[in-house]
Amino acid sequence: MARDLLNRNRVNGQRLIGVRHLRVEGRRIPVLLFRNGPSSVEARCLIHPGDTPILDGPSPEAVLALLAGVIDDLLLARGASGISST
Repeated sequence: MARDLLNRNRVNGQRLIGVRHLRVEGRRIPVLLFRNGPSSVEARCLIHPGDTPILDGPSPEAVLALLAGVIDDLLLARGASGISST
């Protein structure tokens, strides 16, 4: 899977600059960080196969902070959390 992601990114010129993980509700969610340009970083949050929200910001720290602030809402909206809506 990772090899496929890396090969796909060579086509559009993005560079993988790091992988971080967020811990949410007992889950460990990988976040791939890519350099889009001199002042742009993209974070791809691998919630489930085929479900990868993408955030963009000026630095790795900025996109990780943004993602940490919205991850609970993303999981709830996508039905990927363990919370039931009863």
